Amino acid sequence: MRALAATLLLIGIFTLPAQAAPTLDTVTTTSVYGCLRTNGAGVYDATVNKTFASYSGTRHDIYVKAFDHGTNTWSAAVKVAALNLTHDNAYHDYPVLTQLGDGRLAVFRATHTTSLQLYTAPAPRSITGTWTARTISTDRNTYPEPVVTGNTIHLFYSHNTDLSHPYRTYKMIKSTDHGRTWSAPRTIIDSGRTADRYAEVYAFGVTQRNGRIYLTWSMHGGPKGHNGGGKNIYVAYLDTASGGMHTAGGATLGTVVDAADLDKTRVVTTNPADLPAGKTLPEENPVTVPLGDGSLVLGYGVHTSSSSAKIVLARFANNTWTSTTVDTSTSLFKDLVATGTGVDFSYASADRKRLLVKSWTPGGSATAKHDLVVPYSAGADTTFYANFVENRPSDLVANTIDHETRKTNHTGKWPVFSLRG
Repeated sequence: MRALAATLLLIGIFTLPAQAAPTLDTVTTTSVYGCLRTNGAGVYDATVNKTFASYSGTRHDIYVKAFDHGTNTWSAAVKVAALNLTHDNAYHDYPVLTQLGDGRLAVFRATHTTSLQLYTAPAPRSITGTWTARTISTDRNTYPEPVVTGNTIHLFYSHNTDLSHPYRTYKMIKSTDHGRTWSAPRTIIDSGRTADRYAEVYAFGVTQRNGRIYLTWSMHGGPKGHNGGGKNIYVAYLDTASGGMHTAGGATLGTVVDAADLDKTRVVTTNPADLPAGKTLPEENPVTVPLGDGSLVLGYGVHTSSSSAKIVLARFANNTWTSTTVDTSTSLFKDLVATGTGVDFSYASADRKRLLVKSWTPGGSATAKHDLVVPYSAGADTTFYANFVENRPSDLVANTIDHETRKTNHTGKWPVFSLRG
């Protein structure tokens, strides 16, 4: 079931002469809008040489498929859960796919601002059979972000604390037995009800290495109300051994990043009032990844009235952040992944017609890996997410939507595609 027609492949891909052309497949043609962040679209299992992908189908039912790299074929779709949602905010309930330490595939999903569900496959390294569904939290949960290390799952989420302010804290629950039992909620970030009302924690990137889980977030809200604007980019990490929070440089912040700690963790300053027409947020999809040498790389897009759209990579080494602008034509940043001594990153062109993947090593220039015309169909005009596949960073899974009707169309008619580098 190779997905994309050869004609699309021929017109869709442009690469540098030295680069082999990537393979573009359709995962499905029946997806709806789902607002994934930088995690959760796909995961690779080297033991069975398969990539597993998840997406929201008609009426936001949750589906998974498996790609066999040995036979170059996609499996039939397996329905994980029938949600039957048709309200305008259903896209908030997106499925986040990962693999547990015992080999089972797992999907985390929030019933937005109400609860968290965990769906697990019946057998390790396989999607077939009837998945088990459980509610694991009723803590006004939104935007789940799981991090799995061995038997342990750290599951982060925004807590819908008080939309009237607006005010959202950032919390975590933890399991040490592959998701069978869970701890009580613990607050990780809490700005308090700030006077400027930018008091909603919106975390975009959650990554881990060597017992440190790096959180990258912005503060949203403001005088226009819930998610009416955003400002700044912050980075901190959770030490999984001690449970303490720390700045990028290792300074101790206690168990909670509070209002007094925000300036200590702020990496990028943006002015929420300094915006071009049509934009509500200056920053786009910030995510931090740790490299093997102990340094960090923060990737993000930013566009303000006083500064043109750009893609920026900032490196933290020797207790200093150094920023490098790698594109000045767009701010549509998608994802970032560590690759050896450097990173790969993906972003969309300003007209949303192209998806680019580039490599960057600190001290060098960004080099193009892929530059493809997105295979839009069924009225789609926007690639909302383009996530690197967990454990296989040469590959991505990306969705397409029609931006104007994304919140009201629940029929499942837009493609999700994969890129194998």
